[in-house]
Amino acid sequence: MKQNYEDKDLPGKLVPFIWRYLKHRKIFLVGFFFVAMVWATEMSLRPYLLKVIIDAVVKYSRNNTQMIIATLTPAILYVSLSIIVNLALRLHSYLNLRLFPEIKAAANKDMFEYLMHHSHAFFQNNFSGSLSKKIFDIANIEQLIGIINELFYPRIFAILISSITLFIVVKPIFGIILFLWAIFFVCFSYSAAKKLEKLAGLYSEAFAKAGGTISDSISNIMSTKLFANIPEEVAYVHKDIDYLVECDRAVDWKNLQISLIRGFSLTILIAAMIITLIYGRTQGWVSPGDFALVLMLSISLCSSMGDLGQSMLQFFRIVGTCNQALSFIRIAHEIVDAPDAVPLRVTKGEIKLQNVAFHYENSKPLFENLNITIHPGEKIGLVGYSGGGKSTFIKLILRLIDAQSGSILIDGQDIKKVTQDSIRKQIGTIPQEPDLFHRTIMENIRFAKPDASDADVIEAAKKAKCHEFISEMPDKYQSLVGERGIKLSGGQKQRIAVARAFLKNAPILLLDEATSSLDSITESSIQESLYEVMANKTTIVIAHRLSTLKNMDRILVFVNGKIAEDGSLDSLLKNNKSHFHKLWQMQAEGFIPLMAKQAS
Repeated sequence: MKQNYEDKDLPGKLVPFIWRYLKHRKIFLVGFFFVAMVWATEMSLRPYLLKVIIDAVVKYSRNNTQMIIATLTPAILYVSLSIIVNLALRLHSYLNLRLFPEIKAAANKDMFEYLMHHSHAFFQNNFSGSLSKKIFDIANIEQLIGIINELFYPRIFAILISSITLFIVVKPIFGIILFLWAIFFVCFSYSAAKKLEKLAGLYSEAFAKAGGTISDSISNIMSTKLFANIPEEVAYVHKDIDYLVECDRAVDWKNLQISLIRGFSLTILIAAMIITLIYGRTQGWVSPGDFALVLMLSISLCSSMGDLGQSMLQFFRIVGTCNQALSFIRIAHEIVDAPDAVPLRVTKGEIKLQNVAFHYENSKPLFENLNITIHPGEKIGLVGYSGGGKSTFIKLILRLIDAQSGSILIDGQDIKKVTQDSIRKQIGTIPQEPDLFHRTIMENIRFAKPDASDADVIEAAKKAKCHEFISEMPDKYQSLVGERGIKLSGGQKQRIAVARAFLKNAPILLLDEATSSLDSITESSIQESLYEVMANKTTIVIAHRLSTLKNMDRILVFVNGKIAEDGSLDSLLKNNKSHFHKLWQMQAEGFIPLMAKQAS
């Protein structure tokens, strides 16, 4: 059985999220720790060996033989350290290339899968471009782990080893100065970086919003051109970009202030060491080698700690970006399968709504105690005024939204007690505005049944009356349809959607005016195929055209969330005061003048 996604328990906090991918790869962490220790040891050991060499040269300056003997071993070790460090760094690179591509791929997959389980309403309230960016922004965890592995704890080890080295090998005062300075530097850098984190979060949010606005604008470029609103649209996008610039500048300004203070602290360390060395030399307790050891260690640590301070700023900036990326994980899935959910089994196709109540957020109730039974194999037409509840009725059956109370049963099975995927696999849908992927026509039709053969796809296309126009395209079934099917006409896209329904061949069929984008001739030719696909299926049709209702067994008239009328076409038309009769008359009055004009 397919794993329920909620079982994966994807953390919404950054540290647990990262640990999710590292906890089963502890051997890599051991390797990073080993490399850090080698690097930190080398930072202190190389200056110490140089001190030994210098002191030996000064001491045996008049005896070449003794000077060579005294400097040979430390000189060999000094050169060998380069080889050791080089090998350690190559090990570090190898661990990186083995670890991070796998972690980033796993994180992207988990983020995408979690996103896909959000409700239909969630996607209506968020920019698709912004959501896409967040999925790929989580790849920044590589930089976070890298900063920790390459800069944070290697520098901490280096500070400890260097302070101990100066404390023991030279004089305690040098180790104390270095250690106290390091504590100040690390604490200041951490405090400053934490202050920067909020600004970095605002910047990341502004960046995502600007990206989403630009993506939305590009997706609606045709509307912009048709209404000649390019200047207005450019100005609208400029507002988000200008705010992004403000956030970016605020981050950089804070970064500049922090870098200034950090730079002064590095200068103070070097000055303190030089003054102490000169004083010690005048007092006779500092050797020439001590000069080399203390200054080399101080300069090396200044350079390393400068990188550490800058990396802390970068670290918390990336933390802000990653936290923004995890924002939709922190939102619980609105519609989830019950822990003991089982697959829906449709044997007849009966749909029953019992005491269903539903309202949208911050809106008055739409349905209150709605009761209706759709019998197996019935063809039901839904009509009514805009906002009456027709689309909501369909979404409730598909469980794209959940009723606040009551139950919806399919063949006696409560849809809240079966898996969502199994509901939608048993229901074929033909929306009014079909969405197509920027893929081939073959892939778009096969989307309804991924294991279908090419022959099955072509047969479905023939039934939907779209095989002919596909065959006339340069690449036929391998033709790309463009983003959201932009290369196809509205009627062609609608026929692709009908072909999907033929291919899926589900026992329940939902149509949202499946022929609304077709011309009269094409509609007439496809109606026969639609009736064929409806055969022996429970069918619900949201109807806008009168012709759609002629073959319906029953018609439900929705008015303000209530089923005001329920009956056959003939019975509803007999009541001159019915809502349906008014709707019929309104449409008829709209068609009659047009037909008369065409006839003349």
